Amino acid sequence: MNAGDRVRVERGDVTHEGVLMPSTTESELVVKLEGGYNVGVDREAATVDVLDTDVYAVGATGDAESGSEVAFDDDLPTVALISTGGTIASTVDYRTGAVTAQFDAEDVLRAVPDLAGRANYRGRVVANILSENMTPSVWQELAEAVREEIEAGADGVVVMHGTDTMQYTASALAFMLDTPVPVVFTGSQRGGHGVYARREFRRPVCAPPRHPGPEGPHLAP
Repeated sequence: MNAGDRVRVERGDVTHEGVLMPSTTESELVVKLEGGYNVGVDREAATVDVLDTDVYAVGATGDAESGSEVAFDDDLPTVALISTGGTIASTVDYRTGAVTAQFDAEDVLRAVPDLAGRANYRGRVVANILSENMTPSVWQELAEAVREEIEAGADGVVVMHGTDTMQYTASALAFMLDTPVPVVFTGSQRGGHGVYARREFRRPVCAPPRHPGPEGPHLAP
């Protein structure tokens, strides 16, 4: 049994399933649950079954394959994915168990593989901040990024944003931009590794190619 294995841990009448994480003590097991939370269990009092081995390469540094790219298909529309941070742009670091803000187009395709073949995707990061720390200067940077993506040929733009102040940013961009293509804001109460976040990726990404020309930015339903 090693960190990165998917395990079932039973202690008394409580059962947990998830990915075994590195632990700072010999006496505790740390399990990353499907919902994204960590749970600690007394090792001696628990029964552990290994369900699958090496589900995640916990020891990987992330340097390998860092230069890979998402292939483009001239017959598909192009969707620009712009991140400003927030929970939806966060993923699990399986070396530590922490949830960190990191984002690119490949992250989206890994989280929602059924998006592949629907469009071409390119991603960029404008900011990695909590939405309560959003400022008018970041609004300006975001508006400029959206303009550049549209001028570069994007058929739609999806903005990943924290949920607390998303409506204010969308309103600000509605005054700044007159766009010929859809600009859709989306956010999530869970990080990009969760089922809820995957749904919130899928809905706005599928919207721009199918519903061209709305008046100004709008929020994903």
